[in-house]
Amino acid sequence: MKKLLGIVVLGLLWCNVGNAEINEPGTDKKCLYVFERENIFEKKFLPKVNKSKGVFVTYVGCNKYYDDWSWDYSFRVYESKNAIDEAHKRAFKACAENEMPKYNLTGCHLFSIDDVIVWGKDAAFVAKVEKDIKTRLAKINKEKEKEKKIAKKKTKSKKNKLDSADYVQEYLFWNNIIFEKNNPTTFKKLTFKKEKKTADVAKRVKYSANWNKKKFFRSFNFIAEYEDNITVEILVEYEKDKKDFEKAEEKALFYSKMYGQMPHFLKTHNKKIYIHNDFAESHGTGTWWVMFKKLEFHINPKNCKYTVGYSHCAVVMVHELAHVIQQLTGVIRPSKWMKARKLDKKKYASEYAKTNAYEDFAESLTAWVVVRYKSNKISKSDIKKFKIGTGKLGNW
Repeated sequence: MKKLLGIVVLGLLWCNVGNAEINEPGTDKKCLYVFERENIFEKKFLPKVNKSKGVFVTYVGCNKYYDDWSWDYSFRVYESKNAIDEAHKRAFKACAENEMPKYNLTGCHLFSIDDVIVWGKDAAFVAKVEKDIKTRLAKINKEKEKEKKIAKKKTKSKKNKLDSADYVQEYLFWNNIIFEKNNPTTFKKLTFKKEKKTADVAKRVKYSANWNKKKFFRSFNFIAEYEDNITVEILVEYEKDKKDFEKAEEKALFYSKMYGQMPHFLKTHNKKIYIHNDFAESHGTGTWWVMFKKLEFHINPKNCKYTVGYSHCAVVMVHELAHVIQQLTGVIRPSKWMKARKLDKKKYASEYAKTNAYEDFAESLTAWVVVRYKSNKISKSDIKKFKIGTGKLGNW
């Protein structure tokens, strides 16, 4: 019985010694010298300190000959209510259970907290360091909570705005892949015709550009042929001293195939496509436009080659072709269109459609094309919104 009691007492004493080592800085100057000599603090510990996110605690030890040493650490994020205490417990436990037996360490002792070495310091010094850290973590936590509330409020506000919006999509089909390069196309053949110089061609590098700005348009001219005897002239611009026929042909072929993916009724009236070589806006699809009373559209393209950009550009092509047929009163009567527009009671396919009746027509027709021919590419809820919210789609 006495032996048993002795074992229990020794066990309790060992536990007390172990617990006492937590939070207690080391004092062995020889072990400190080893870590200073190896530059462990600067090389291994400091890079892991991140005061903006939490607290970093290290425990280290040496063997009795000081020819071997090791350490362990713990980083606890600011969200934890007891970040410092948890960091101490985890770092000490990892060092005591893993590093001590592996390297025959004489013990594991507190070395540093964040970027402060506390080895050899008294309890008052450690308490001051930890008090400052707790104040900092509490401040960070408060700021983060404030940011979360603001973000939550913004998300709620945005949701309410979308729920009560007078349009179906802010940017029409910007979050959908409607068209893809490998989709069927009615394109058959591209033929080079001649080089051409055209005066007084509109120049636009951004949507806000002055319509009166003109330029001398030097181009390679191609004829693209499609099924049902449809043809379109494609004019690819080149710079005065930089003729590159292969590049021009590649561009003409690219947009010829895209054009072949357009609905039949949109291809039957358009006569020309101008592909400009000006520096376009770096974002979006570049600048696309239609000249009034002309059966043609212009492209100053950007970001059309890859999957998402290709779909965006093809959707814009539908939009521009809508402008082309809009000028033909025999296709869509203006009076019929304005009547359908009134029935919608200021409901639109997109935010851009709200600009004016001209853009409303193009955006509405684009939505109609997608709902009718590409409905598998958009959600059922959006299809329902387009049909209910924009009655113009149902009046065609």
